[in-house]
Amino acid sequence: MSDEEITYIGIEKITEHDNGDATYTFQMTDKASENIKELGLKLILFCGATQTDLQDVFDWIMSHTNVEGDNDPR
Repeated sequence: MSDEEITYIGIEKITEHDNGDATYTFQMTDKASENIKELGLKLILFCGATQTDLQDVFDWIMSHTNVEGDNDPR
């Protein structure tokens, strides 16, 4: 077996609120947590350096993804 740590992220709990919002609680390995922090900071720094709005990045990602699941976006 490999010495490489298995990385996972899972939803532990979803709490729905009366106003329609929801709170998600995640469980993850320490490695997954480290990766998320690193990638999040990298995204923020790249956006800052290029003067790109984070929402524009998220919108671009969604425009290149098929959220309906009808077609493979690749």
